Amino acid sequence: MVQGGTTSDPETASETPKDESRCWHAVVVKSSVFAHAGSSAELSCSYSTQVSQGFTLEWRYAAPGTPAVEAKRILYFNGRLYWVDSWEDRMSLVQNPPVSGVASVTIHSVQPSESGLYICDITNPNDWSGSGQGLINLTVLVAPSVPVCELTGHTYVGDDVTLTCHSSQGVPTPIYSWSREQDTAPLPPHSVVADQRTGSLLLSNLSTVFTGTYTCKASNDLGEAACSIAVKVAHGSSAALVAGVLMGLFLLVLLVAAAAVYFFFCYKKSCTENKLSRKDGNSSRKRQSAGPLLSAHFDGDQPPELRVSHLSPLV
Repeated sequence: MVQGGTTSDPETASETPKDESRCWHAVVVKSSVFAHAGSSAELSCSYSTQVSQGFTLEWRYAAPGTPAVEAKRILYFNGRLYWVDSWEDRMSLVQNPPVSGVASVTIHSVQPSESGLYICDITNPNDWSGSGQGLINLTVLVAPSVPVCELTGHTYVGDDVTLTCHSSQGVPTPIYSWSREQDTAPLPPHSVVADQRTGSLLLSNLSTVFTGTYTCKASNDLGEAACSIAVKVAHGSSAALVAGVLMGLFLLVLLVAAAAVYFFFCYKKSCTENKLSRKDGNSSRKRQSAGPLLSAHFDGDQPPELRVSHLSPLV
């Protein structure tokens, strides 16, 4: 990759016209670097200008997805060498001090988190044509991590399920492949759809022949890893029986609860009525004992003033 007075490949630069060669050769880098995790990675950067007063070298780093303009400084040289944060423990200059045309650095025991964009920036205020920068993309290669196998759906006859497989790590991106244990009946081709990129396996219109153990293998150029998952297909009648039993138990619980509530309220009502009946009986007996001892009877044929009680002597 070329930016300003920069070239990313010496062969490409040699094909340019002579009057432009000085500009193109200002800073030369290898634009793409691949390294296995745990190994050393050299980021090559060379320049043609003569070191003089004001010469500076700067290395910057941007994580994947971060714009180059937001790259952060990790090394600075202006006659003295300065490291930022902990990079000094992980990186070293190939030539120290870097004053003879070599500004390359080496990352020791490179890790996946160190993948990204590295910028080698040369500045010489006395020779602006010899100033420039080179961009290097570092990719740390990692074998696939042990994938995780999962099943989505219900394994009943006639249903569809999806098996998934995914590795959290792996550069280049792993390829996924599914297989079953040996000595098993072949599956209907039209009922199986596998996606090597996503790691999914669709099993449609299930039958008992789908029962078995399925193994997913994640692989790339650095290695492979696998996981397994068991699939057991149940008949629909069994599923219906289980559902019926559960529904029956649910209805039985509701019936028992309703009966308990009914008897509770009936008992409560009966007790209340008995209390009221006893109360009314007591009140009636009290009224009878408090009534007149004698009942008077008057002849209706006599005038009121001449009526005489049959129970009293005439005075």
